Amino acid sequence: MSEAWERLLPRINELEDISSALRLLNWDQQVMMPPKAAAARARSVATLGAIAHQRLCDPEVGALLDELSEADSLDEIQTASVRVLKRDYERATKIPEKLVRELAETSAIAYQTWTEARPADDFGMLEPHLTKLVALKKEEADSIGWSQERYDALLDEYEPEMTTKEVEQVFSELVAGLVPLADRVLPAVDERPDFVHATYETGPQNDFSQWLVEVLGFAKESGRLDTSPHPFTIPISVGDVRQTTRLDERDLLFSITGTMHETGHALYEQGIPEEMLGLPAGRVPSLGLHESQSRLWENQVGRSRAFTDFMLPHLKERFSDQLGLVTPEEFHRAMNHPERSLIRVIADELTYNLHIAFRFELETAIFRDELDVADLPGAWDEAMEKTVGIRPTDTKDGVLQDVHWSIGALGYFPTYTLGNLYAAALWAKATEQLPGLEEDLRRGDGSRLLTWLREKIHSRGYLESAKETAERVLGEPLTAQPLLKYLETKYSEIYDVAS
Repeated sequence: MSEAWERLLPRINELEDISSALRLLNWDQQVMMPPKAAAARARSVATLGAIAHQRLCDPEVGALLDELSEADSLDEIQTASVRVLKRDYERATKIPEKLVRELAETSAIAYQTWTEARPADDFGMLEPHLTKLVALKKEEADSIGWSQERYDALLDEYEPEMTTKEVEQVFSELVAGLVPLADRVLPAVDERPDFVHATYETGPQNDFSQWLVEVLGFAKESGRLDTSPHPFTIPISVGDVRQTTRLDERDLLFSITGTMHETGHALYEQGIPEEMLGLPAGRVPSLGLHESQSRLWENQVGRSRAFTDFMLPHLKERFSDQLGLVTPEEFHRAMNHPERSLIRVIADELTYNLHIAFRFELETAIFRDELDVADLPGAWDEAMEKTVGIRPTDTKDGVLQDVHWSIGALGYFPTYTLGNLYAAALWAKATEQLPGLEEDLRRGDGSRLLTWLREKIHSRGYLESAKETAERVLGEPLTAQPLLKYLETKYSEIYDVAS
């Protein structure tokens, strides 16, 4: 083993320990922390973030990375870890420590304000914090540097090697296909059936979710499922992957799809080989690729006729009064009911990416200095009406509906649609290479699919970029066509709409 690697490894371990503590604080804030602890938690997060920044930016770390970048004695995992950590180092050393602390404090306070502003339907509460946060993110982007436009620096944090121009091109192709498809399908769709609006106690919902994650392959000895206002998944440390779902007495279907979505993320984290865990090579190469796993299990698996047929009898055991007379056809249609809705997280597959498209437009406008934070509510309403075809009547279901901006996750939204694009392409390839997959899912058996995903995606960690992974598995670059074909086929069959 390289002597320089032996000196770098304790530093990697220390950085991972600090990051693990930060992730645990983040999980606690969203799941268990009492509201009055927000200010103290913001200081704790800021302090640990500053310490991590100091450790990463130590010149000795940079010297070791330079030395190891030229070494030929490293194995594949070590080589990838050096490459990934060097990227982190070069990015971090460009950002002043003062800015790191300000971003951590401001986002922690903005998040807590958002949790109060949304139910109060009061954008004015969040506006000053978001204005400050956007200014800090612009400062961060300018510190990192960019060649084409400022937004590239923020997008690169979540989707390395992807540019704003590339996203705009694939989004343009997707929206051009989605809008006429939605216009053709939606007039043929009836109202949601009555059973969707019935009351479902959250206790049995939680029991079903706990059962479902294990059916899908989630190992509870290495993780847990809890509830939170906004479902999320976070790998705390080796052997500790946590996911949450949201339970609503009037929305059983959301808890099902939300649970399957987050389990997709969690299965990815649990599928990274043990020898990579805790090392930079043991990360996921992009949020878009991460999102592909959640979308594939939520949509291509969870909303398939085979899997909805599997789930229905198990749901009837818990909700016989509400679902006892529901047929498999009715349940499948309900799980795939498309409509123009205000809320992104409950949007169907047909319209979901239209929600992301206009958010991406707003974000790029902000960082091109074409839109001020104060003007976001009106700009949001106009953009949603133009792209999705529906206009909000308040801010809580409009500009305040998402948590992302309040936590400083600007540049994050495009990864959702990139994930949908990856998922459709991966599903097409998996069904080609795994004959009988539909029969597996009808039995509730996703083991062959999970094994395939672990071999093709999970086991690679960050040994290569997301683009390289996609091209290796798919044999071609990412485009909108596999997703458009999948949606065209699915909704044409369900609603008997001619192409």
